[in-house]
Order: sequence, then C-alpha cells, then structure tokens
Amino acid sequence: MKNLISRLISRSLKLIFNPKLTLVFISYEIKKIFCDILFFFKKKYKYNIIFLAGMPMSATTKVKNMCGLIPGYFTRYSPIPYNIRVNQDISNSAFRYTPKWSYTLFKTHLNPSSQNINLIKKNGVKKVIVTYRDLRDVAVARYHRLIKFPKQKNDPNFSEYHLMEKSEAMNDSIEVVSKDYIKWINGWIEKDKEEHNFVLFIKFENLITNSTNEFNKILNFYEIKLNEQLIKQISKKTEGKKDMVTNLNESRILPWALSSNFRSGKIGNWKNEFTEENLTKAKKLLGKSLIELKYENDFNWKL
Repeated sequence: MKNLISRLISRSLKLIFNPKLTLVFISYEIKKIFCDILFFFKKKYKYNIIFLAGMPMSATTKVKNMCGLIPGYFTRYSPIPYNIRVNQDISNSAFRYTPKWSYTLFKTHLNPSSQNINLIKKNGVKKVIVTYRDLRDVAVARYHRLIKFPKQKNDPNFSEYHLMEKSEAMNDSIEVVSKDYIKWINGWIEKDKEEHNFVLFIKFENLITNSTNEFNKILNFYEIKLNEQLIKQISKKTEGKKDMVTNLNESRILPWALSSNFRSGKIGNWKNEFTEENLTKAKKLLGKSLIELKYENDFNWKL
C-alpha cells in the first residue's frame, strides 16, 4: 500500500510540474473516451487489436509509437502479475480493460509459447507484429541500457554492468541474448510456419532505413487505410530524436502509446563496440542464428 501511495504521489507531482505533457495526457484520455463511445455504434477497422511482440532492443517502441498514431487505436491499462510479466508471459488480466467493440494497441516482448498464443487468441488477438534485429547489435544496445538503467535484483538476468569491465559485461550480454532471444525468435518463426498470415516480421534495419515502407506493411497487414500524407507525418514524428534519459522521464507522464525510449537506432554498431574476445564469443553463441536470420553468410565476419 505504501509503495502504491508513493507512486501515486510521485506521478501527481510530475503531472503538476509538467503542464505541457499533462495536457497531452488529458487530451489523449478524453479522445479515448470519445472514440470508445463512437465505436460502440460505428465500426472503423477490421481488427480490434494491434498486438506487438518485439525482440527487446529492436525498436518495438518505435513501432508502438507509429501504431499509436493511427486514428482510433489506443493503449490501455493492462495489469499483469510481476512473476508472469518478468518472464515475458501474459495473463487474462492484461485484457481486463480492453473493450471488445473498440480499438486497442498492445506492446509486449511476448514469448511465443502455446499457452501465451492460445491466451491472446482467446482475448481477441488475430494477428501479431514481431520485430527483430541483428543479435550483435541487440547485445550492444542491451549493455548500454543496463549501464544507465540496471535491472532489479530479483530479475532473472540481474547483473551489475557498471561494476564490470566493458568486455566482460558485453560477453555477459551476448550470453543472455543467446540464451533467451534466439529461442524467442525461432519460436515466432515456427509459429509463422504453422499459421499463415498470423505473424508479420519487421526487421529493425529496414525500419530504420525506410520506416514509411515498413509502416505501410503494418497497415496492409491489418487492412488499415490511411492517406499518404498522414503516413509520412507519422513516420517523421516517430524518428526518435531525444536521448534515452529524456524519453524515459517523459514516459512517466505521457500515455503509453506516445511515450518512447527509442532514440535513432544504430545499425552495425557492434563493430565499434566489440573486442576480439566479444567477437569470438558472438561467433560461438550467435553465429548460427545470424546466418539463419540472413545477417551473415558464414562465420568469416570481422570487426
């Protein structure tokens, strides 16, 4: 109870001292209520839920922000017990505040287990967008994220990178990526083979180099029609220009659909960050998957 009261007081103070962001938050909530009433009488889109399941550090937030600007789709409070959420699983409670007649956006890093897939389908999810990225760059991005924002001590992958040598911490990040993320992306690939047109894969590198094209793929996947001018505006607005700390501070006030931790996104940055030791570790643990994902043709890659 004390923690809940503390969080409420903290959020209230942030709202008071950030009037511009507070106005955005209030406007968003009013618009959501209005649209929920309107859509009770008039259907706007074929699919009620846009569901994102992204590999961590693969610009899932950028995709969320793009989809969050599709008129009529809103993020909502989706409570999930900590012991379920920390393992990237989902519960029925996540859909408790999702009106069946209106339009909702979910952003997750969902594991593609049969239990999770069956649960989201039961709750109205018809299609899933899956983002992924070069696993070497994921390891680098994860390292930098945890230097600034360490995980809690009860997290399964808790580590204190700020107390470790960079090469040692980077090796640990490579190990976590190989242990968790390869199984994750392979699971979604298998799910795509099992069920045609259930999964749309969005590659991070394509999203960064041509976001408008990737956004159009998402719109076509969900059979949503927007005019070209709006599509370009959304792509431009979600480029990611602020630093990570600013984004995360603003995310404590902004609606979930509009908050961001995405910056500009770097492609191939592992070449600048890895040591030879990291390279050897990555070849051993990530090499096979990088070939399968078509990031490499063989194991002969260098810094």
